[in-house]
Formats: sequence, structure tokens, C-alpha cells
Amino acid sequence: MKISFYSSLALGLALIATGCSDEPKPNNQTPPENPGGYADPDGVLILNQGAGSDESSSLTYIAPDGTVQEKVYAAVNNSTLGYEAQDLYMYGGKLYILSNSTYDRPSDGSLVIADAVTLKKEKAFAFDQLKFPKPEGSLEKDEMLPLTTPLCNIAVVDENNVFLSDEQGLFRLNPATSEMKILKGSFAFGNQGMTIESIASTRGMTVVGDRVYCGGGGFWATTRLLEFAKDKDEVNRELELPNGDFISGVCQTGDHEILVATCGRLGSKKGYFYYVDLNSWTITDEHQIAADISAGFMPSSGISLAGDYIYFAAGSTTVKRVSTKTWKVEDVVDVTADAPDAKYLNCNVVANPANNYIYVAVSDKYYENVIVHNYLLVYDCSGETPKLVSKIEGKTSYAVGIYPMSRFSSK
Repeated sequence: MKISFYSSLALGLALIATGCSDEPKPNNQTPPENPGGYADPDGVLILNQGAGSDESSSLTYIAPDGTVQEKVYAAVNNSTLGYEAQDLYMYGGKLYILSNSTYDRPSDGSLVIADAVTLKKEKAFAFDQLKFPKPEGSLEKDEMLPLTTPLCNIAVVDENNVFLSDEQGLFRLNPATSEMKILKGSFAFGNQGMTIESIASTRGMTVVGDRVYCGGGGFWATTRLLEFAKDKDEVNRELELPNGDFISGVCQTGDHEILVATCGRLGSKKGYFYYVDLNSWTITDEHQIAADISAGFMPSSGISLAGDYIYFAAGSTTVKRVSTKTWKVEDVVDVTADAPDAKYLNCNVVANPANNYIYVAVSDKYYENVIVHNYLLVYDCSGETPKLVSKIEGKTSYAVGIYPMSRFSSK
């Protein structure tokens, strides 16, 4: 059968248009409606960093009925999760938990993969197993280079594309083969090529379809949004953001839209919000507010979105929010009113879009290697006046991340 020149041309153009599309593709996974166990979408996991080398990290679980269970990972596995936990992510019925774990003490490793329903450990990587080939241009002598601590964040596109970060950059790990590569565009060289410096800010790293979105910038580069794709070892797209020195966080707001927040240094009273269309890769709307929305030195996102409000605390015990309709900023909660001796914010505030609850982890002291009194305060912000739902005392320890499991229900 013959095909005319014009038919061939049309077919070729169609294939080019399809193959070269830079829109995020669905990850083609249909998760169970309610997996149950610790993956129940109505439950909440709290990742506790612990008191440095004196206390191992742990998981606290708030069940759908409000009951609280401590050290649930250790109870299931009869082993230590790790030390100085940093972040976790759920995908495909698996939990991926990232910890520093460089201490010479027994632990399950720096990256633990566990069944999300039962928390039973399935696979783990020790810190010295997570190495990557030195990037082109590096003057290091060794061909395989180690990660540096602290490790930072983790996000999963699929079982063969686990994105994790440290102070050097963003990496893509295939747990099946143990192959890990540093992603070009997430780092720059310093000291004439002897050191690798991160230019990716992974707080609030967000997965949409088969892509990962995070901030970039700092000393080596202008503030911008970075996109990374599955099976690809370099930045896929980047979009310069006109204002702000640092990325505070990234939130998904639609099937093809994200909200990016930028800010100045901690204490700066200028915050910026940008809506980005992922199909056109353009900023469609932007707003400035007179408030500090910095993530501080915490590995979690500095902003959290629920309903028509963005919640933030910028390292303080006073929670604020800004309306995405009016862009008016207001104080929502003064934590010390409900826990007078709680003076230190342990991790950034987390909001749950499923029920408009906000979670605030605080403690009376904040010192390395000192076990202190911790609180987790839960507020219902669905009405005009926030209401304290639960005051959980002594069941967390330097919470580093709070994860409503509904956040992962579509992953």
C-alpha cells in the first residue's frame, strides 16, 4: 500500500507533536480506594527525628479514630528506623523513609522501603550504599562519590524513579538496581570543580504525573522552578521566577497547575506566590504579601495549602494564613495559648485539605542530643475561628515531618 507525501508529512508531524510534548504524563497507577492499616487516607504519620545521636528516629501514628500510637515502625520490625530522619513519601503501597543514619549504631539504614499498610520493612540501603558516579567536570579522585549529610527530601514517581536530595543536589535512584545518579541542573561546581554545591531547593518537592517539581537558586543561580522527569538524569525544564531569593514551597493546585512560593531570608516581610501552568510552562498569576513565609532551616515546606488558605509559621509559634481569594494575611493560632511552655517550632506547619485540620509540632526546648517535652497540636480551621481538636503530649520527639495520608491517596 502506498502512502502519499502529504499523508506521510501529516503523520510525521503528529508523531513529533505527540513524542515531543513536555506536558506531565499520568503515572498510570490506580491505587486502592482505602488501603487500610497505616496507609489509611484518614490517618496521619508523624516522622520524628529524635534527639540526635542519643535517640533513634521513630514514627507516630494518629489513627482515623484519633488514637495515637508511638514508635509504630519499631514495634512492627523490632528494629531501629534510623537516626536523624528527614522525610518520607508513599507510592504504590510502599513507604520510602529517608534518614541520615551515619552513626555507628544499629539501624535499618538511610533509606528504608516498607509496606505502607503494615510498616514491615521490605528493603533498606545503608548510607555507604548510596553512592553515585562523579559528574563530568568533577576533579574528585574517586569515581563513585558519597552523599553528604544532612539528607533532605524524597519523592517517588514510580518504583524505579526515587528522587532524593542532600546538600549536593538532587539524585535519581532505582532501588531495583541500586543505581543512583546526580541530576545535571540540580548542582554547580565550587572550588574549581572540587566540590559540588546544590542549586536545587527540594522543600515541598511535588510530584505531578511523571514529573517532579522543586525550586532552584541560591548563590550559584537565580531563583527558578525546576522540572525533572522520570528516567531522565538532567533538568527537564526550568522557569525563572522574578522575585524572591529562596523557594519556600511548592503545592499542586490542579491537574496541570502548581503554586510556588518564594521569599527572602528568615525575617523578611516579603513573600511571593506564583501560579504556574504546567502545560504552557508559564506564570499565569502572581501575588505579593507583606509576611515572612520562609521555611527556615527545616527540610519541610514553609507553606501548606488547604481550601482557600495557605498556612505558614516561618519558624514561630504563631500560625498565619493568607486567603487565595483576597490575599489578606491574618494570625490564626497562637500555640502558646494552648501549650504555654511550648516555645519552639519543630517543623513547618502542615494543613490537611481533606478536613481543613492544621498540625503544629512544638517543644519546650530545642537542643541537639537533649530529649525534651514535645506537643502536637491539631486545630480544626474549617470555620471562621480555629478550634483545638487534640493536644498530644509526649508522643513525638522533634517531629521533622507530618503526613496526612490523604496526601498520597492519588499517588
